[in-house]
Amino acid sequence: MAGTSVALITMADGPHAGAYLGTFSVMKRVDSVHVCDSSGRIFDQAAQVLGKKLVGTSTDVEACLNQGPYAFVLVALDNFSAPAAISQVLDAGFHVFSEKTGARTAAEWRPLKEKAAKKRLLLGMSYPNRYRPSVQEARRILRAGYLGRLYGFYVQSVATQAVLRDPKGSWMFRFDRAGGGYVIWLGCHYLDLLRYVTNEEVTSVAAQYGRVSPVEFDVEDAVGLAMKLDGGAVGAANFGYYLGSGKVAAGKQSQLTFWGELGWMKLQPGDDETAPLEVYSDHPAFLGTPYRKTFFTHSDVPKAYGSGWGLAFLNDFLAACLGEKEAPVDARDAEAVLEIAEAAYHSATEGKTVAIP
Repeated sequence: MAGTSVALITMADGPHAGAYLGTFSVMKRVDSVHVCDSSGRIFDQAAQVLGKKLVGTSTDVEACLNQGPYAFVLVALDNFSAPAAISQVLDAGFHVFSEKTGARTAAEWRPLKEKAAKKRLLLGMSYPNRYRPSVQEARRILRAGYLGRLYGFYVQSVATQAVLRDPKGSWMFRFDRAGGGYVIWLGCHYLDLLRYVTNEEVTSVAAQYGRVSPVEFDVEDAVGLAMKLDGGAVGAANFGYYLGSGKVAAGKQSQLTFWGELGWMKLQPGDDETAPLEVYSDHPAFLGTPYRKTFFTHSDVPKAYGSGWGLAFLNDFLAACLGEKEAPVDARDAEAVLEIAEAAYHSATEGKTVAIP
């Protein structure tokens, strides 16, 4: 479809704003982009990355929206500022794709979900890890019943230490701006993957929070969760800013492991180009080769956030906005993750297991 326009609403330290500019630059169906940044700091970068696709800039959301129509508006703000901007975009009649988590709490997100539904607009969330090839295959295996009834699970996401992330200068380490720490910023991806791969909801959470960084801030950087799914499976998650700056320890480590009545499965989504998806199953479909390793080679798109799979995710959201297919993520998915995070915070504070209605 020729003539497709989108907009980016961001801020001086807007999350992944530069990466989204790169994605827009390689989205073949996006012809024009309007960039709104209250600080104006990203305008030079936008001009360099987008070239002729950049058709306008503004420092005011209303001025940006008046330049529409847009196929969708991407909102990349801190979790304190995002709800008001998202509401404004929905009121203008445009679909919204939000950087995670889009709000500090489920209570802040829920009115946005309801407004989008009332206006028949899409409200998506940036959970592109759903499109990682290992995640897609793991989802297929579980939904095909190759592990049988799910018994247990383990979720892991750890990243470089908070002291290496400018905690004093970043809104991500301020509870009033972010709504939380590791769970809200990075753990959210893996809570979403747990729901996405299993097609089940988390029904209760028991949490322990800690702070391992020598730098003072008011959010958690070490997290242990015990969770139960609505199908009865029980499991745990460990999230934290633990890794050092050396070549071996730097970066991120991730894992999703599932155990069922017929076997088990392990994947490392953040490293699925080098670490295989491992499956053992006694299901008849695995007769003769019950243990399997699958390696994946990504389609390399350096400019796109998430490379080939991240580009595909946003392309599919655009297609959904144009009425061509179902959206790869919706407002309920975003709400569910916030509900889990909120339950975890209450559990850690109150010292009890918290049920999610």
